[in-house]
This record gives sequence, structure tokens and C-alpha cells, in this order.
Amino acid sequence: MRGESIAHVTSEISDPQLAATIIAIDIPLHKTAPMQVVIGDGIKSRRVIWQFSGASPTGNTAQLVAKAWHDAEWIEKNQSHTLAKIKLAFCVMMKMATQSKGGDLYCSKNTNADTIRTAGTAAAATLVAIGHPCHGWSLHSDSVWWHFDRTATTDLNLWMDRDIHTKLPTADLCYVKCALLNWRQLLSDIKSTTHTAVKHRGRTAYIGRDDDKKAILTLEKLLYKK
Repeated sequence: MRGESIAHVTSEISDPQLAATIIAIDIPLHKTAPMQVVIGDGIKSRRVIWQFSGASPTGNTAQLVAKAWHDAEWIEKNQSHTLAKIKLAFCVMMKMATQSKGGDLYCSKNTNADTIRTAGTAAAATLVAIGHPCHGWSLHSDSVWWHFDRTATTDLNLWMDRDIHTKLPTADLCYVKCALLNWRQLLSDIKSTTHTAVKHRGRTAYIGRDDDKKAILTLEKLLYKK
């Protein structure tokens, strides 16, 4: 699909990992409302929603990506697909982060002296996702380091290259790296949101983080009036 036929297609995504992936594969955020923070009827806590509009240059929409992302059977059958690699990288990164914080082990301790290593969970998870098995971990300066065969040297150097997105924009390594770093940025954005959309019985009020109590009270009265 191309052009005007899908320019109007919009989607709302509340999973930050999925939203970060959709952004990484060049599906544009909604220009005027890229993100909303919602509370209200039936919502137990704040819910952040990222809004997408249109499609990527290759015709992917947020709906198509979300459908595949949540289809475990499709992911299993298409493990060489970029989307499956991104999802694997998120899974590996979460497990590595858990181990780094003293939780369950992702892998055993490294016993091979002839390896390369990185302390970055995002970089390590990317290497695993694109086909470099992790050969274990070691502890240096109170940090967990992840070890890989020396054949992963080139890919690790590419990951560390700040301009990888311009040099190899369509490489799986680039897509995976972008998704993982996008996710970190989205988590940061969640913490710095300035307005919350409070919904009640079909009405919506946008309350600013820095609004004074009088302004918030006025909005609440308008929102919950019978």
C-alpha cells in the first residue's frame, strides 16, 4: 500500500516496546498528537498511548506491525524477520537487566579467555538477536559484562557507531538498536509528560502537571458535572 490510500490510517499503541519498534521501522507518529496520558473510568492507573498515522515508506502500518507482534505463531515461524529479531532483543535485554540487578541468571559465567565483551545490555541483546550467541558473563568494576565470540567484533563496532542509522539504515542491527534505544527514550518521555487526559462519561479534560489547584478543581467540576 502506498500514498493517499493509507495516509488517513491511525493507530493507538500503549505498549512502549511495541511503540518503540513501530517508530524504529519508520512508521510516523501522529503529527499533532503523538502521545497522550489517560486516566479515568475503568483505568486503574495512568495509561500512556502513542498515536501513529500513515505508514512507513515500505507500506507498513502500526496495525500490521502490532498484529504480527502479538502473534506468537507468526513470530515462531518467521524468526529471521526483522520484527522477530527486535522482539527477541527486548526479551534478552530484559533478562540481562534482571541478572545485572541480582535476579535470575540469563547465562552461565564466562570461562573462555578469547572473547570480546560489552557491559551494555542493549548492545549485547542486539548481538544475540542478530545471531551472535552470548558466551557468558563476568564481573568487572561492579558491572556485569557480556562475552561474545570475536566474530561479533564488527557488529559490536557498528552498534557503537553513532551514525549507523545513516550508514546502514535498513540493516537488522540498525533496526534493533533503534527500537531498544527508542524504548528507553519513551520511558523517559513518560516521566516528563506535561498533560494528562482525564476521561469520564465521554468527556475529556486535559490537566497540566504544573496547573494550580484552582485550575484543576475547575476542570474536575466541568468533567464530572451531571
